[in-house]
Amino acid sequence: MIGKAHGCKGAQRLLGAREFVTRAPRSWLILAGLGLAMLPSCAGAGRPEQQPVTLSIANASQEPLRCMILFAHFVATDVGTIAPNDDLSLAMFRQGEDGALFIPRADGRRMMIETIDCGSASRWAETRGQISLLPARAGRDARYGTACRLRGAVTCAEPAPLP
Repeated sequence: MIGKAHGCKGAQRLLGAREFVTRAPRSWLILAGLGLAMLPSCAGAGRPEQQPVTLSIANASQEPLRCMILFAHFVATDVGTIAPNDDLSLAMFRQGEDGALFIPRADGRRMMIETIDCGSASRWAETRGQISLLPARAGRDARYGTACRLRGAVTCAEPAPLP
């Protein structure tokens, strides 16, 4: 259940999010596979099926962009800075039942993703914009891509399935 609040006391070290982020396309496959292998065998018991999903974020701006994943319960993790004309790939999972996106923690619990925001690396709060996650939640493709541009604030194209 997404709204469950137990076990969220204080700042907890988020395991797994940093490990699921990489710039090299082949590396994310290895990291995603390791993430699946690290899940306890009982983690899926009684839960909806999960499907791996990758979101590639391209920086189409002339300055670096910083992106953050905002999870439920006001938990956030910085996923890195994207240089101009570079991209960043995020590996996550989609629940089969409702399409909710998440990154597993080392203990098998799911960190539910509320949104992904990107902004200028030097003035993130003033320039941040949101990446629409609806296509990845509602779709059934395994790979999506978007391009973000800084135009006063960051605007990102609707993520589209990648081949």
